[in-house]
Order: sequence, then structure tokens, then C-alpha cells
Amino acid sequence: MSESLAGKRVLFIAPMFFGYEKLIKAELERQGARVDFHPDRPGVDFLTKALIRVDRRLLARRIARYYSAIVEAASAEQYDYVLVIRGEAISAQIIARIRETQPLAKLTLYLWDSMHYNPNARVVRKYFDSVLSFDRADVAANSDMAFLPLFFADEYSRAAEWGGEYEYDACFVGTIHTDRYRILEKLLDSLERDGRRVFVYCYYPSRLLHRLRSFVDPGFRRFSRKYVNFVGLPLSKVVDYICASRCVIDINRPGQKGLTMRSIEALGAQRKLITTNEDVSSYDLYNGAGVRIVDRNEPTIDAAFLESNERPFDDVVRMRYSVRNWVAQALLGRPAVDER
Repeated sequence: MSESLAGKRVLFIAPMFFGYEKLIKAELERQGARVDFHPDRPGVDFLTKALIRVDRRLLARRIARYYSAIVEAASAEQYDYVLVIRGEAISAQIIARIRETQPLAKLTLYLWDSMHYNPNARVVRKYFDSVLSFDRADVAANSDMAFLPLFFADEYSRAAEWGGEYEYDACFVGTIHTDRYRILEKLLDSLERDGRRVFVYCYYPSRLLHRLRSFVDPGFRRFSRKYVNFVGLPLSKVVDYICASRCVIDINRPGQKGLTMRSIEALGAQRKLITTNEDVSSYDLYNGAGVRIVDRNEPTIDAAFLESNERPFDDVVRMRYSVRNWVAQALLGRPAVDER
């Protein structure tokens, strides 16, 4: 009988990011694990996030106190697994203390951002037993890392099974960063010139940074008046809008190879994917009926792709990206056999 998570103890440390940490925790528990979760930072306010991102040493004492409390609380239990996602705030000293108090636990680091955007991962990854990344380029450049794409939540099956009429030809729901708004604006102009209906919900995490960016970038100011919101959509509403859309729009960060969460969610929802990420062509989910790669400078979509009623993705391939398979591969090193 193969190893399972039934009865295993998991110490789970991850960012609080659009509820994805809740999805992982719920799936760990569904597979029988007992989970203790802690946010990966000593605060979820914008200033704390920003200072850690600029240089975690700016909050070194506060971070040390925070993680010391986690280690002390965890020392009363014996864990089988310690799962850390992103690892932006954690230090080598903290990992050493976890290993000292949890000598039997397997320590796993999962990177759902490219290391270019998370330089601390380069420092701490060597202290883990297993390091996994969603970014194929990072894995190719580092022999100590393994490749594991992101996942979709079970709720996207509601869209996959949905049989209603489409209200929108395409939808975009996501955070506005880097050059994303400029590409999205061009794509929206192209679609709307062709009479296409598009739902857009752009999230911006800080009103202060929004004001600063609007001041220095008139194009962003014009775009944000129409599309930017400061409250993220709950998962159920995201799925609602994807249900009502033929296609999902994805715009990756410049140079990013790993598929975004939104790309995987389009797969889970059985919705066609419009993406700027050329590396999608190297994945088993790629096919002409389900995925269209667009140019970042001149993004356009042909009518035949939008209007096709062909089912976008193979169901067997789709289930390889379920949260159930992700959890099994992250901790057990093997895919789950998903019969749902």
C-alpha cells in the first residue's frame, strides 16, 4: 500500500494570498492530515509586506520573534512534514531551529513565484529536503529543484460542468503589476473593436502606491479609473464570472516562464485560455483548441478561436493539475489517482 497523508502531522507556513493557503490546508485535511497553519509573515499589512520584499533584514528582529513563537508552539508536537510556500521571510537560522525541534520531519519549500521576484529563496533553498517550483526555467537552472505546476480549486469544476449561456466572450480577473495594464488595454481595445464582450476586474493592493503610480503614469491613471478595484474578488465570484465567459485572459510577468494560477484555473474550468506566456506550449495541456498565445506588443484574437465550441482540454490532463494531485506531489512525491 502506497504512503498516504492519513494521520500525518503537517506544519504549514504560507502567504495569505487570495485564499489559496485555505485551499491547500483544506485539501491536506481532506486527505487525512492534521494541519497547523501559520502565515509566513508577522503581519499582512502592506508596509510589512513591502519591507520584507525590499529587504527582509529591515524587519529581522520582528521576523525572528514571530518565527520563534511558531517554533516554540510547534515543539510540543512531532510533525511528519513542514511545508513552506514562497519562503520570502524565513531565514536559515529559523529553518535550523525547525529542524532541531522536528528531527523526523521532511522540510519542503514550494515556490509559486520565480526566484527573480523572490531572491530570499536563493539563500534558503539549500536548507530544505525538497525544493519545488512552478517555474520551469528556475528548475532547469538549479539541479536541486523539481518542477511542480500550480493547481486549481475544486470549485472550478462548477464552471467545467456549467451548461448555461455565455455572457462574455472573455474575462480578466487579476492583480495589476509590471506592464500588465498596458498589454491588457491593447487586448481589450482589439476585442471591443470586434464587438466582443469582456469582463474585467483588476485588483491593486495599495491605495498609496496606486496614487503614486497614477501621478507618474497618465496611462495607468486613465486605465485605473475604469478597471481598478482595491478589494479582491472572493473565489466564488471569480468562478461565477469564468462560468459566464468563453475564454480566460492571462498576462504573465515579463520573462516569467511558470504558468500563473489563472492559467491553471482556466484549465480547471474548461475555459479557453488567451495568454502571453509562450512557455505554455511546452505543457501537456497545450493544444490549439484550448490555448491561444498572443504577442505582448500586438495582442489580437481571431474570431474562430473565440467562437469554437470544442471542449478545450482533455479531462485526464485536466485532473493532473487538481489541488489533490498538487498536495500529493508536494509532500509524497507522487501524483494522486483522482477518481472524482
